Amino acid sequence: MKKTIFQVIAVITLVLCASAAYASYPERNINGIIMWGAGGVMDSVSRAIAPVVEKELGRSIIMQNKTGASGAIAATFVKNAKPDGYNILFGAENPNIYKIMGLSMIDYDEYEPIYIMMSNVAVVVTGADSPYRTYKDFIEAAAVKRIKLGSTGPGGLPYVATSMIRAIHKGIEFNLVQFDGEGPAITALMGGHIDVFPVSLVSAAEFIKGGKLRALAIMDERRSPNFKDVPTVIEAYGEYQKYLPWGAFYGAFVRKDTPADIIDKLKGAFAKAYKDPKFTDFMERTGGIPVGLTGDAAKQYIARNKSVACWLMQNAGAAKKSPAEFGIPEPK
Repeated sequence: MKKTIFQVIAVITLVLCASAAYASYPERNINGIIMWGAGGVMDSVSRAIAPVVEKELGRSIIMQNKTGASGAIAATFVKNAKPDGYNILFGAENPNIYKIMGLSMIDYDEYEPIYIMMSNVAVVVTGADSPYRTYKDFIEAAAVKRIKLGSTGPGGLPYVATSMIRAIHKGIEFNLVQFDGEGPAITALMGGHIDVFPVSLVSAAEFIKGGKLRALAIMDERRSPNFKDVPTVIEAYGEYQKYLPWGAFYGAFVRKDTPADIIDKLKGAFAKAYKDPKFTDFMERTGGIPVGLTGDAAKQYIARNKSVACWLMQNAGAAKKSPAEFGIPEPK
């Protein structure tokens, strides 16, 4: 009997100690692991919100860019770290296609979404001197001749957006011109080397505002509050509703087995930082679309994004494995 009592006391002591440790989190600086390189949208979003989160937590977040394998290097690094809240993954939508592309078996199923800050939808742009004035002009021209369409290769936002266009307008074929990134493709578009490019709105925002590019349509359900004059693709072709909303997103994640106390503290800090004028000004200035989701709402958002992207990749012939193998439902 005495042994049993001692065991109970020991367990209670351990629980109390653990609770005290979690209550004092964070006791040291935190690592912020960014899955994309310096200067990109993911990097900019992460470094915009991190200083505000630091003030809420009272500790520094040491930001590190760990690039490679479409973000899988960073995702694997955080997955292999201790689930103690001291390694936060700043990630975009890319892990949603890891399994079907054979990049990794680690995706957001392994993580708890602390906060999804903003999204970055695709916008179909053409040159300032292009004959295409509307999205319908572009589609109707593509139906009778092969248009040079910029792309960044399988898995990227431009490729998925192109797959969506082809899924809606069956039979249309493009001369796809692949680039290493959105920047080089935008340069080629302005130089007249390609005709049209579905690109992320954040990357194209300043060029649209400056009149160097013409925006034909936003690939979203609603118009952007920062580009109210640019129609959505749904306004031209209602069939796009099946795949929307879809786009890039930017959030903060920890391992899903991180203690609940720590997760709650991080969620609270990010929620306050998200509403801070410094971050809201950043989103408005860059053309980002506010999201502000956490918990189950964030998980549903991610699941929908995964469904759309994976099945578009499958139907485009770019997936190495079918989404059905992983129980990913087709979008409806």
